[in-house]
Amino acid sequence: MSRKNKCAEQQESSIEIASRPQFSAAEVQVVLQEEYGLDGELQTLVSERDQNFRVTSDDGQCYVFKIANAAEPENVTDFQIQALLHIEIAGCPVATPRIVKTLARAVATKIGDGSGKCVCRIVSYVPGIPFSAAVPTPELVADLGASAATLDSSLLGFEHDADQDILLWHMQRATDLRNLLADIANIKLRNLVGACLDDFERNVLPRISTLRSQVIHGDLNPDNVLVATAYPDSIAGVIDFGDIVHGPMIFEVAIAASYLWVEEDPLALIASFVAGFDKVTTLVADEFNLLFDLVRTRLAATITIAHWRRAIRGENDAYVRAYFQSGRSAEHFLAHLDSMTREPFTDRILRACRR
Repeated sequence: MSRKNKCAEQQESSIEIASRPQFSAAEVQVVLQEEYGLDGELQTLVSERDQNFRVTSDDGQCYVFKIANAAEPENVTDFQIQALLHIEIAGCPVATPRIVKTLARAVATKIGDGSGKCVCRIVSYVPGIPFSAAVPTPELVADLGASAATLDSSLLGFEHDADQDILLWHMQRATDLRNLLADIANIKLRNLVGACLDDFERNVLPRISTLRSQVIHGDLNPDNVLVATAYPDSIAGVIDFGDIVHGPMIFEVAIAASYLWVEEDPLALIASFVAGFDKVTTLVADEFNLLFDLVRTRLAATITIAHWRRAIRGENDAYVRAYFQSGRSAEHFLAHLDSMTREPFTDRILRACRR
């Protein structure tokens, strides 16, 4: 690894590169029984940084048992927990996981011994079809936009001392991605990503402090959004608050939009999504004007982190394998936006929102 990339690895949060927890099902069963009074069947769930199990209890109830990465500061885990409690108290109509307390009424406990202990907790299981497995109609993505705005509205006023951007995924840290560009072997792609980061620094960074900010979900990707089984044009819920952060609200819109590209008409679903969000929470001119740069920035992060992780973890890493076997849609979409330029993108979004 080059000196530059080694420096980047050292600067990066240890959460990103630390190994996921590897507790056995038997160890999990002990915690379930002793701390929660639960017995049930375990099913392993895929997770980027943590270790998760679906728990089906003997009475048929379903839960998710979440074990935080040992490198994750405990106040960051508590930030995620308190956000879910805040959403529940706020009465948000968008379904999210609910915190299940221990027999001692604690919101979390620990698993393991000595230095190997990790914070763990149980949340309710939210049923639904992953958005990634659904047919993304304009009606569905419009409901996704409305659901995202509704969820963010429920988080208004929520604060926590760990609401910081400790992960490279958070767009406040986009310029840090430059340290990782050497891992993108394709020079044309590397230059395209670099140009996105230049635009972010030039167009977005000077205006971040003027944008309305709050705690946001921060990762409305297709695996974190659920579609209603009986109503395929409706969102059933939102899961995985592991990337929650305090930042500009328009970041939420840009992050979700970056996953909504389709070959036939690349902006069709994005326009419907933004219009759905705008109907619930009216976007202002500066937010519309920055959306092009922010969508490109999220795509740049997706591409850069995938290539960097391949260099760090190898081809067999689950996240790396999923990205490089998916057709690399982020790269195609970024190239398309680069050829489109800002004005037609913004005009299309504004017309969808009837501005």
